[in-house]
Amino acid sequence: MAKKLIRYLFWVLFGVLAVFIFISGYLFLGIAKPAEKITWGVTFGQSQAKDLGLDWKETYMALLDDMRVRNFRLPVYWDELEPQKDEYDFAPWDFQLQELKKRDGKAILVIGFKLPRWPECRFPSWYQGLSEEEKSARLFKMLRVVVMHYKNDPTIWAWQVENESLLRFGVCPSRDKELLDDELYLVRELDPSRPIIVSDTGENSFWIEAGQRANIIGSTLYRVIHNPTLGYVHYPYPPVMYYRKMLWARWLFPLDDVIFSEVQAEPWVVQPPISRYSLQDQYKTMSPDMLADNIAYVRQTGFDTAYLWGAEWWYWTKVKGGDDKVWNEMQAVFQDK
Repeated sequence: MAKKLIRYLFWVLFGVLAVFIFISGYLFLGIAKPAEKITWGVTFGQSQAKDLGLDWKETYMALLDDMRVRNFRLPVYWDELEPQKDEYDFAPWDFQLQELKKRDGKAILVIGFKLPRWPECRFPSWYQGLSEEEKSARLFKMLRVVVMHYKNDPTIWAWQVENESLLRFGVCPSRDKELLDDELYLVRELDPSRPIIVSDTGENSFWIEAGQRANIIGSTLYRVIHNPTLGYVHYPYPPVMYYRKMLWARWLFPLDDVIFSEVQAEPWVVQPPISRYSLQDQYKTMSPDMLADNIAYVRQTGFDTAYLWGAEWWYWTKVKGGDDKVWNEMQAVFQDK
């Protein structure tokens, strides 16, 4: 009996090891087929520009007219949109979309309560005293108001509902997949013509849950992160990993596309905002050379759409940091120099 048990455990361990070796080889060996052309975009948040001490409209216009960015991912932060209950202020996003439309650009609108930029989950101050039932009702009302306000705007090509909602990250409530599904159902019901992006970590997920829900998977691409226990961590993943995961996801789910919705292109600091650190310290986790390396890395993944993270910081380095190397580096990317 003991011999049979040992033999059984041996074959189980052998099988697990074989699967691990196969998956590792599939993900980490070889090279990706390069994309013929990459559509580059940026994430822009007016609150981030203001946190860096910038004039947010000036920053946005510089990205449009000096950098010549034509693809934006714009988070609609709930605390800024509805600072008082039932009083909605669409002015910042109306301005951004109107200026983008003048230049034949396109936007992803990110909606929900967990959106890009720390602390991720941003609720209006009046929200905290509500019951759980009231909180859900107010969330769905906000989503309905935003979608109905913008559904006829041709500048918006996709909705992103929540940001990495399946990842435990940020100052946020516990993950609630049922709530996410209800949000997705509502947005699809209100606007069935546009695809919905569900974002997920590119480094620590196989996108199974995102793929079950999305028309388009939006993956992150981070190469340097900070862990409270380990400190700064440099991911060892080769570019082909993202390509193979993309092929896997497209085979497994009826997706329209898999894109990079957030590519690291600014320093990772322990205590935001970035501007509290010297430029020398900032460059330890994202220098002009590291930026160029990250752009080259994206090209090697085979992805054809990538929204870069940190556009507000690029402008800060130029007008506040006294160094235009970052701005010039990124300008070359968007102008194909």
